Amino acid sequence: MDASVTAYCFWSGLDVNRMRERKERMCVHMGRGKEDKRTRRLMMVVSTRRRSWWQSENGVEKVSVQLDLEAEFHITHLIIKFKTFRPAAMLIERSFDFGKTWQVYRYFADNCDEVFPGISHGPPRNMLEIVCESRYSNVAPSTEGEVIFRVLPPHIHIDDPYAEEVLNLLKVTNLRVNFTKLHTLGDDLLDQRDEILEKYYYAIYKMIVRGTCSCYGHASRCIPFDSSIKDAAQMVHGRCECTHNTKGPHCKECEDFYNDLPWKPAIGRQSNACKRCNCNNHATKCHFDKNVYESTGRVSGGVCDECQHNTMGRNCEQCKPFYYQDPGRDITDPSVCLPCDCDARGSLDGAICDPRNDPLNGFVAGRCHCKQNVEGRQCDRCKRNFYNFTEANHLGCQPCTCNPIGTTGAQGCNPYSGECECKRFVTGRDCNQCAPQHWGLSQDDPNGCKPCNCDPGGSYDNNCDVITGQCRCRRHVTGQRCDRPEQGYFAGVLDHHVYEAELARGSEDCQVVIREPYHDGRETTWTGTGFMRVYEGSHLEFDINDIQNSLDYDLVLRYEPQMAGDWDDVQIKVIRPGPVDPNGSCGRITADDDLKRLALTDDERFKIARSPLCLEAGKPYTIRIDFKQYDRQQPMPSAAILIDSIALVPKIESLPFFQGTSDNEYRRQEFERYRCGQAYYTVTKPPVPDICKKYLYSVGFYTLAQGEECSCDPTGSLSALCNDLGGQCQCKPNVAGRRCDRCAPGTYGFGPEGCSPCECNAIGSLDNFCDPKTGQCQCRINTYGRQCDQCQTGFWNFPNCQRCECHGHAATCDSNTGYCINCKDYTVGPNCDRCIEGWYGDPRFGVDIPCRPCPCPETKDSGHSFADKCYLDPRSNDVICECAVGYGGPRCDVCADNYFGNPDVPGGSCQSCQCNNNIDLSRPRNCDARTGECLQCLFSTEGFNCEMCKAGYYGDAIHQQCAECVCNILGTDTSRGPCDRRSGQCPCFPNVIGQECDRCAANHWKIASGQGCEPCNCDPYGSREEQCNEYDGQCRCKEGFGGRRCDQCLANYWGDPRQQKCFPCNCDPRGSATMQCDRRTGKCECVDGIGGDKCDRCARGFIGSAFNCRPCGECFDNWDRILMELTNRTEAVVQAASEIKQAGATGAYTKEFEAMEDTLDEVAEILANATISNADLEKLKVLIDDLRKNLTEAKVELDEVELEVDDTTQRIYKATLELSNLRSKATDLQKQAQKLENEATLLQEANVEGALNITRDAQARSRASQKKVEDTKQLIRNSQDRRQATKYKLSAAGTQFNVSQQQNQQALDAINRRLEEIDDQIPTLNSQVCGKYGDPCDDLCGGAGCGKCGGLSCKEGSVNKAATALSLARDAEDLLKKKQTEAESQLRVVSQAKVSADQAQALSQNAFNLASAAFRESNRTKNDMQELIREIEAFLATPGASPAEIRTLADEVLSMSISLRPEQIKELAMKINETVASLTNIDAILQATASDLALAKDLKARADRAKAQAVEVLTIAQEVLKALQEAELAQGQARTAINQASGDVQSAQNYLTQISSETATAQRLANESHSDVTNMEMQLRLIGEKFVVNEREIGEATNAAQEAHRLAKEAERDLVRLKDTYQKAEMELEKKLTDTDEIRERAERLQERARLVFANVMDTVDQLDVMQDKYQKTELELGIMEGDLEELNRRMNGYLKVITDQSEFYRKCQPCRPGRTESRAFFEGGSIPFSAEFPKPSHRLLPARHQPKVSAVHFIRAIRLAHPSIPPPTNPHPSPNRIPKHSPRSLGPALDAPPIPTGVLGRLTSDHRARDAPTADDRVAERELG
Repeated sequence: MDASVTAYCFWSGLDVNRMRERKERMCVHMGRGKEDKRTRRLMMVVSTRRRSWWQSENGVEKVSVQLDLEAEFHITHLIIKFKTFRPAAMLIERSFDFGKTWQVYRYFADNCDEVFPGISHGPPRNMLEIVCESRYSNVAPSTEGEVIFRVLPPHIHIDDPYAEEVLNLLKVTNLRVNFTKLHTLGDDLLDQRDEILEKYYYAIYKMIVRGTCSCYGHASRCIPFDSSIKDAAQMVHGRCECTHNTKGPHCKECEDFYNDLPWKPAIGRQSNACKRCNCNNHATKCHFDKNVYESTGRVSGGVCDECQHNTMGRNCEQCKPFYYQDPGRDITDPSVCLPCDCDARGSLDGAICDPRNDPLNGFVAGRCHCKQNVEGRQCDRCKRNFYNFTEANHLGCQPCTCNPIGTTGAQGCNPYSGECECKRFVTGRDCNQCAPQHWGLSQDDPNGCKPCNCDPGGSYDNNCDVITGQCRCRRHVTGQRCDRPEQGYFAGVLDHHVYEAELARGSEDCQVVIREPYHDGRETTWTGTGFMRVYEGSHLEFDINDIQNSLDYDLVLRYEPQMAGDWDDVQIKVIRPGPVDPNGSCGRITADDDLKRLALTDDERFKIARSPLCLEAGKPYTIRIDFKQYDRQQPMPSAAILIDSIALVPKIESLPFFQGTSDNEYRRQEFERYRCGQAYYTVTKPPVPDICKKYLYSVGFYTLAQGEECSCDPTGSLSALCNDLGGQCQCKPNVAGRRCDRCAPGTYGFGPEGCSPCECNAIGSLDNFCDPKTGQCQCRINTYGRQCDQCQTGFWNFPNCQRCECHGHAATCDSNTGYCINCKDYTVGPNCDRCIEGWYGDPRFGVDIPCRPCPCPETKDSGHSFADKCYLDPRSNDVICECAVGYGGPRCDVCADNYFGNPDVPGGSCQSCQCNNNIDLSRPRNCDARTGECLQCLFSTEGFNCEMCKAGYYGDAIHQQCAECVCNILGTDTSRGPCDRRSGQCPCFPNVIGQECDRCAANHWKIASGQGCEPCNCDPYGSREEQCNEYDGQCRCKEGFGGRRCDQCLANYWGDPRQQKCFPCNCDPRGSATMQCDRRTGKCECVDGIGGDKCDRCARGFIGSAFNCRPCGECFDNWDRILMELTNRTEAVVQAASEIKQAGATGAYTKEFEAMEDTLDEVAEILANATISNADLEKLKVLIDDLRKNLTEAKVELDEVELEVDDTTQRIYKATLELSNLRSKATDLQKQAQKLENEATLLQEANVEGALNITRDAQARSRASQKKVEDTKQLIRNSQDRRQATKYKLSAAGTQFNVSQQQNQQALDAINRRLEEIDDQIPTLNSQVCGKYGDPCDDLCGGAGCGKCGGLSCKEGSVNKAATALSLARDAEDLLKKKQTEAESQLRVVSQAKVSADQAQALSQNAFNLASAAFRESNRTKNDMQELIREIEAFLATPGASPAEIRTLADEVLSMSISLRPEQIKELAMKINETVASLTNIDAILQATASDLALAKDLKARADRAKAQAVEVLTIAQEVLKALQEAELAQGQARTAINQASGDVQSAQNYLTQISSETATAQRLANESHSDVTNMEMQLRLIGEKFVVNEREIGEATNAAQEAHRLAKEAERDLVRLKDTYQKAEMELEKKLTDTDEIRERAERLQERARLVFANVMDTVDQLDVMQDKYQKTELELGIMEGDLEELNRRMNGYLKVITDQSEFYRKCQPCRPGRTESRAFFEGGSIPFSAEFPKPSHRLLPARHQPKVSAVHFIRAIRLAHPSIPPPTNPHPSPNRIPKHSPRSLGPALDAPPIPTGVLGRLTSDHRARDAPTADDRVAERELG
């Protein structure tokens, strides 16, 4: 019967993997399910005094028991204990949707295949598999049998107890047990009546359902759904009392505002509690976002909803737009977000501001987004350098026009008025101009501009270019400040106006005194060439005509006293050309000012007139100096004084830049303080301080009103450059004057080399002054020569003159040395006392043997002479020739040793012996003196010229590389001659190869035979290769093959290896001569007397036992011989018979029979005449046997010897090869080679041939030693010959050496003289090249070989000039490169424009091409149509109907109508048919009409063709029309492109016009560059004209300058051209820039928006970083706490062990009161006892707030229930429907208890009725669950 059970038991934990270990049970009442009409309550509950059970209706097999639960529960076990037999078949079902659908848990049957076919049985293979079990369906036991079902199979391990498939398997809302078959014990087999089945029924004692309410670990108890339901005892409800911030009936949802983490079940110690959302107190709602959770690294997924207080964001951590976060308030403050307070006039983006402080992204909280020219947090003021703050301006403010470089502190302008505040030296409204006399506007300069600081003398004023700072320079003055002269110009010094007294006009008594400069290095004390000596009453007049500037001048008179005392009265008068201009600078002077008086003291060298002279520029003056009285007291006409010169020195106070202003006054004071002018009053000038030089330059420029040209004399100066202060040129040696234009006193010959010293002889000349042109000194009487240092002609040795001694062969001699000059009569020598080379004689006075040509053998002129020199033997007066190399004899008419030829014959000569260097030149007679055949060849060579190696040698005789042939004696055929002389190849025996014939050819062996090598003949079937061992001939056999040739079986085997049939010989070693048997038959070779195939028995004819055999005797031998003969005869007869069978019997054996008869007759005759007895025969037999034995042994020994000989021969050959190789190795291998040789010798001694070889080797070594001795003797003889030859050559070459030495000495003397001349020229060359006369080196300019040449002050040298030219050229090159770069940039723009134009041109070209193609296609189509028209016209012209006639006929046909009726037409057709049928001559008719028919067909075909052609023409016409339309369109596009291109060209022309107007400045700069280049070219041309000596260097510099000029010209042209292009490109770029302004603004706006987005993202990232830090910190704390908890758990386990041990002790050693608690679930009609189980926490140890609380009482009670031996508690009434909420820690230190152990079972009871002992079913259930 169906019933609804209202009670069940459940499992309280969810740790599935440990459920099987638990034994605590808890039986509770469950809430009643809803009543179903289809079900009834359990009615058949039977109760007795002891037990109760439920019983089904008798005889009913299909019964179900169903449990309807009020909610979802998780069950793990179902245990049913039956009172009767267990069902023969049953199944358990469950529903988790309150009965809507059902699923089978498990089938049970005693015969699964029969009851539940198709259901697998056995243990389930996975959790979800449904199987059928048989173990719980047996008949036995008859009562208290159990059915146990585990939802989770115990043998399947579960990794995750909260996996979805596990939870789906556990959750249940309805549980149904269907009983389908009873156990009838076989009664139904005997009787099928219903009464029989009524004896059987289902009866259940109890049904235990273990599980838990489904709370996923987030609840410690379950409560009723309806709070009005009163909590009943033993009742567990299905609604979870959620913790961990969860909610819902089963705690499957997080509480509101606890959605920061995803909901998860609690697992073990992991509570997985729902986490509160972090909304910073700005929201009360949130939701979980999985994407957010994943993006945060699974740290936080909560998203706040409905943020308040003007916040937003996932955590309400951001302020809304137009609000910003107050940095002074916490994020949780309700007022943290403040509204933006941006000034709308200067703000962007709707006056939005930065939401927060973010240094990383550049955010500042509350900072507004300002317009481009606005700043401030509120965007309420203009930026620096901007003004006029207005809202209407989209940029906010106008930019200041101030130049920031010129404003003070770069502050810009006034933000309201726009006025600029300029720096100190900056002016202009915009501070963009330098103040007057300032330049170089710069931001780095605190004053803005730099003073011009123009040189007051070199510039016209103090104004300069505002950009470059270039001052306005006077002529030929350069430099930015005009402070240095141009190249080739100089600034005059104070005493520039110097007038020499010796050049002045003097009175008649004045005398010019020329003074030679000091040669000891002292400085001269005069200027010019000397002095003017004046006397009392004399006067001097000086002409002054070079005043360039009107100034006051100090007149300085320079003199040298000649007498002691002062010259009292000297009068100076200035004679002017006319009256003084009263309005001029000298208008103040009077006539008295032009008259000066002064006295010349004897202790001074100069005197300054008391008052200055005012001289006007450009006027000539005469200064007259009258030397009145020397002594005012008395006249002294003889008084004299030397006047050097006068100098006009500008008066410093009169210069404008030394007066008038404080700066000028400072200049004057500094000039005077350093006494800058004092040095220029005297001739000898002390060093000038450097600080004075700038003033001296200024005074010099101002005085001369320009830079004065150097005007250095090109002949006397080293360069055209002079000292830029004073203008002194660099003079060549002995050249004087500022311009280097005259020789110094005491020198002469002014020329390119300077001047030469007069060097007048002190004895022969009057003084040291000579003619300045010729250099002729003033000679005394009877002296001659330029220097007055020579004797008269024909004499020498001045002043002691002697006559020249030249033996009458010369008229003059050298005046200093006496060497004769121009010897005649073929003489030579200082005294003309020797013959010249090639002549002989004795030309001296007294001998008088004239010089004659050498006869060697004839004179040189004859062409038959072999000596350049000869001499006269002083003893014999014979001519001795000094023969050339290769010639000998007194007259050189024979060849010398080692030469050959016929020199005695005119035209003959001697040649060196051509022996290819294979002779010893020190030995005589190396070749035949006439033929040249070589006679003494060395190095193993021979031949006419020693050109080949000797027999037995080979190699390269030409290069002395002949080596002895090494031929192996075993492989060399000596009968064929020696080895090849070139290659060394020995003549080999057949099949022997190698240069030395030392190895066999491939596939050959046995070279030791001495006859060549034999073929290996390796069996191709049995060998691995054709090559065998070259020593023993053994082939490499395959497996199973043997023999030398590998054609036999292996050694000691026999058979046929080809058929793989080889058998062992197995010869008995005791009877076998060898272990090798016959390789074909296998028969062993036995020793004498032994027989058998294996030599293991006595042989035939022998008796005895094996190996002790003795012969049978003579009788046997005779009979055996007879038998053998008979056998042989029989075999012969058989053979004959076989032949008879083939050839016939007749006459087959006639000849044989006759031969046999003759033989028998001879035998009979021998026997008849025989006298030998049997004994004799026996002795002979024994002797024969002994001989046979000895022969056999000898044969064996010979075979062995032969093998040994072969082996030894091979070894000898191998050793020979090794020795041959070892000959080329180093000496460290000689010992090893000797050892191998000794071993080879021992091997060779083992046989005769070896001994012979030893003898041969000994003979060879002996011969080699003998040859070495002979070679040594030969070397000694050669050495002697060489010494003799050397001695002869030394004696022969002695004279020649002496002559050569003299010639060399003469050549050296000539070279030295030339070097001296060059040294003399070096100073001049230094002056020209380096700029100063250096002898050899100048301190400043260096010189040749001095390590340097040229310098800053060496401007006259060509090096400096070339360097300057090169520098200018490089500057020009840099400028050109710069211009070229600009030009290239503009060219690229032009190229781009050109590309555009080319594209337009390409489009036009394409259009033109299309039009042309269309035109061609039109013409072709037109031609085709015309051709077609002609064809049609031709066709129509043929006779026939015209188109008009055809059309008329067609119209008539169409207009005709048929008036006949159909039946009439049929009748007419029948008549026609009859007529046709009646025709008798049809063929003739057809033939007659055939032509007409063919014509008709042809016309039809032509018409068809014409139609097709017409259609084709129409198609072509249509295509042509279309092409024409396309061509017209393309032409239109082309016209448009052309018009556009024309517009572009016109625009380009406009651009070019604008460019032309804007290139004036560039043209001016180019003209200036051109002018500079032209000037440089002129200067270079002048340099080239002046420096002829350095023509090459100057030429190169000129070429470089010309190239630079050319490049400048080209650059100028390119510049003009490219400037035009640049302007056009610039206009294009301006247009494009105009177009891109809007794009740039849009890009800036987008960039700003991107910046905001980036800022927001970075803010989020920062928050994530903070959260990550918090998470890591929390993880760390949890880790520490986990460690603490692990330690506590360990301690708890220790305490548990103690308790368990005590429990065991009490159980076994104390008296027990067994008892058991029961829990009854009351049903109608009775009760069923259920077990209850103590719940175990389903989570890990957690902090106290998360642990379920367990009191000490409950804990002890649980222990006592598990162990009945423990006395019962005093208060056994805990509430069973509530899990305690006390932590084990609440036990305190009294118990110090660990957590509740997993294995302890606490039993709680409801009615507390104890029993004596647990029942068997409990033990079984516990065992099954365990």
